[in-house]
Amino acid sequence: MIISHSRKFVFVKTKKTAGTSIECALAPHLEPGDLASPLVEHEPQYRRFSKEFVRILREKDSGIRARNPHLPASVVSRHFSKETEGYYSFCVERNPWDKAISAFFFWISKHPVDPSRPDEENFLEFAQSERLSFFSDFDAYMLSGKPQVDRILSFESLAEEFSEVAASIGLPDITIGRIRAKGEIRPKNAHSLEQFYGADLDNLAAKRVRSVFAREIEYFGYAL
Repeated sequence: MIISHSRKFVFVKTKKTAGTSIECALAPHLEPGDLASPLVEHEPQYRRFSKEFVRILREKDSGIRARNPHLPASVVSRHFSKETEGYYSFCVERNPWDKAISAFFFWISKHPVDPSRPDEENFLEFAQSERLSFFSDFDAYMLSGKPQVDRILSFESLAEEFSEVAASIGLPDITIGRIRAKGEIRPKNAHSLEQFYGADLDNLAAKRVRSVFAREIEYFGYAL
């Protein structure tokens, strides 16, 4: 999450939607007083924004996971409503079937699986586990069926849509262009949906994704 008082915007970071790349694009334009989640700490000069954010959040709510990089929009409405009144807020969402594959490769980069088994088998096990539910962000930006942000960008057309948002917040020259933070985690040869969901795109893994991300699929009209 980024709360920029200097540019008057809020970025709600969802999972596996190029959130870190967006942070990388926006971080150089943060100014004193702006706040950002700890994941911008990959560059030491941005740590002050994260430290201040964590400090303020803990003062406001001692029970909050202040260092969580994927804080929901409700954190802003509950704890920063006055300070961010009139700010432009946005997040990104992604086709769940593609998101699930990206989530799988991210997960196994942190939690190795049996290398003797093909990716398809390990993915099915991942999809059928409770781990997959962790990557649903619907509650992070929706409340009672209504968006809690001004715009939900589409991951599938992110470069164009992010450029539009950047222009609207006074940063017309920034893009995410070649920024692909964590983009190396998913192998280049693992982008075929058929590989993981079968030739008819209706195997057990596909059905499990449909179940876990039912709300996203219905609201956005996603399809395989």
